[in-house]
Amino acid sequence: MPHGIVLAHVGWVAVIVFFVLSGYLVGRLIIEKQSAGNFLPIFYLRRVCRTFPTYFLCTAVILVVAACLENQTWIDRDVRLPAWSYFVFGQNGFMLSRESYGEPWLSPTWTLALEEQFYLVAPFLFLFVRRRWQLALLIGLCLAGVALRAVGVFTATISFAPLTLLPASADVLCVGLVLAVLVKTDAIPWQRWSMALRIAPIGFLLAAYAAQRLDGGEAGPWFQTLDPFFVAIAAALFILMLVKGAPEAARFESRVLRFFGNISYSVYLTHLAVLGLMHGFILGSAPDIASPAQILVTFAALPVTIAVGWLLTRTLEQPITGWGRSFRWR
Repeated sequence: MPHGIVLAHVGWVAVIVFFVLSGYLVGRLIIEKQSAGNFLPIFYLRRVCRTFPTYFLCTAVILVVAACLENQTWIDRDVRLPAWSYFVFGQNGFMLSRESYGEPWLSPTWTLALEEQFYLVAPFLFLFVRRRWQLALLIGLCLAGVALRAVGVFTATISFAPLTLLPASADVLCVGLVLAVLVKTDAIPWQRWSMALRIAPIGFLLAAYAAQRLDGGEAGPWFQTLDPFFVAIAAALFILMLVKGAPEAARFESRVLRFFGNISYSVYLTHLAVLGLMHGFILGSAPDIASPAQILVTFAALPVTIAVGWLLTRTLEQPITGWGRSFRWR
């Protein structure tokens, strides 16, 4: 927002955590089920049931609503992306080429496009590579992702983060796969290193802060190159200690956190549209927090977004996801 609080601009950290957690969960699933005779069909069927219905519904509705309100003064008129690109999960490529997030209310969907592209290739990193070479391959892909981002931001005039493309974000997704391999093989004496591993995420977050200071505190080339990698490692170590039963894992059993975890996908897809529509219809302006009225509407958008997310989760996401899980591994 134009009058947003700079110190609160840390939402990108949650995006990296999401990528790492997704990589870990998908990697663990692949390792456990890859020997099933129907592994690939069931793997992709479950992914489709989990992500497609809510995504396609929200995307279609938001595009139609935005088109109907195009003449409103409070609608952001940034460079638009082809509508069809959202339905083939190709918007992340257009975002980079046009250096624009496209339809503002759909700007978070680049992460979902990246995720779907990742699902296409992740199983084959395990199916076609011998087990003894898997860890080395994944670590190599992590380093390659960092290197590709560095090339993009240091040698080209790209003002838009190359993290939106799969090859240049391989590190943040493959860090999760590395974690899955390490956990499933249990190759490291985790208990011996427990305290060090619990503290290490703080060190990597401080390293990310230091890299940002190299750009003078801005989201410059050092930030774009190193910060996603450092935060990904921090997230992986934190997830590792939760999986291994560190004391701080107990607080994540909270019913409140589990509730928001369950509705988070639908909230992620709809929160910007709800915020934009409420500010537009009530105040006739784009979202901001420059006045008491704007602050009030912004906070009022929170329960509305939660209600929308809960409704979509209960009526669409959970039933179809449950149907997908009814197909068993053979």
